[in-house]
Amino acid sequence: MSARLANAAALSASDREEAMAEVRQLITDLRDAAQDGRHLARRYADVLQNVVDEYCTEFEKRAEAALARLEAAA
Repeated sequence: MSARLANAAALSASDREEAMAEVRQLITDLRDAAQDGRHLARRYADVLQNVVDEYCTEFEKRAEAALARLEAAA
């Protein structure tokens, strides 16, 4: 009976070690995914900022041209 208990304890320790390794891997994967998500968010924020800047510049030019036409007509 003691051999069975020793085998069960060893198996249990092996299972615990395997579970700990899996948890460590999950933590690593989660950390990597969070970092990837932050990089992606920064990249999209930069793209969005550039689009907004382009639209603002374009609308500013159009507004200035319209204002110049109004002032010339007055």
